[in-house]
Amino acid sequence: MNKILKHENKKLWVLFVVTLLIALISYNYLPEIIPIHFDVSGNVDNYGNRIFIFLEPFIILFMIITAEVARNVDPKKNAYDKFNKQYYMIFFLVSLLMLVIELYTIAFSLNMKIFNINIIMPFAVGLLFAIIGNSMPKFKQNFYAGIRTSWTLADDDVWFKTHRLGGKIWFIGGILMMISTILPDVLKTIVFFTVVALIVLVPIIYSYIIYKNKIK
Repeated sequence: MNKILKHENKKLWVLFVVTLLIALISYNYLPEIIPIHFDVSGNVDNYGNRIFIFLEPFIILFMIITAEVARNVDPKKNAYDKFNKQYYMIFFLVSLLMLVIELYTIAFSLNMKIFNINIIMPFAVGLLFAIIGNSMPKFKQNFYAGIRTSWTLADDDVWFKTHRLGGKIWFIGGILMMISTILPDVLKTIVFFTVVALIVLVPIIYSYIIYKNKIK
């Protein structure tokens, strides 16, 4: 239990409690059926029972447990102490995103006038990528957090160089995502998925290239 309740993840527990309380308080005020998914234009394309309002706190609780299990079963678990702040920041940012989704779902279900989710989500996800990208060069070699390819895990120098470049790409990609919120829906979607493809593929390819060059 002391590995689950610790100083480093107290912000995650706070967000869990907040999202759970919001779900409990709002539950009786929500209609029986609430939106549980939106398309790229921000229109509801799937509905579910209002019990789904507890999905966000459940996801946060799952992430809290996963964060501790992952670092304790990792063969390189000693590395986590060197980037504790950045490691827990990832889970904290995703938990904040869950809180935003929960609040949006409640507001939409109660017919409150708010920004369309197709503006909120690209901006929020872009901000998440930008912040993580800015911290990525501080990630230490491990099996669960960061750009984990065969080549980055095989060599510390390849890991460092890949995360240094990857951090820049994630940061720039995140900024582009946030800027894309002012574009028409079609262009916004194109920018979003293009950025996702680039931030995934470029670091992988780069790690392969520098690893092959090094062993030569």
